[in-house]
Amino acid sequence: MNVYDFAAARAKRPLRAAPQENDKASFGKVYEIETARRARGARIPLDVVEEMEAAAALYEELHEEGRQVRYTQLGGRVVASLCDLDGNVLRPLTLREAIGMGQSGPETAA
Repeated sequence: MNVYDFAAARAKRPLRAAPQENDKASFGKVYEIETARRARGARIPLDVVEEMEAAAALYEELHEEGRQVRYTQLGGRVVASLCDLDGNVLRPLTLREAIGMGQSGPETAA
């Protein structure tokens, strides 16, 4: 008959280290770093916000006209097309036109 001696087993088990004060401080530091990262990410530069608003306005304008710009990747290249809302291609766009540079880009300026 096998009798398990709990007291002997407990005596053989290594002692657990008590949590040290530094462990709690380390946890706090990790939490503070994460909080700082979130705070940094929450501040969006003003020029980025303005560009996002301009893109949203352009999207709304195109949508009201029943059009949209679609981007597809073909063989490692990006191709832009002006499409209707059903996805039918109306005409291809140069990427300069698609991003709003149009005819007034630096290459076409006289």
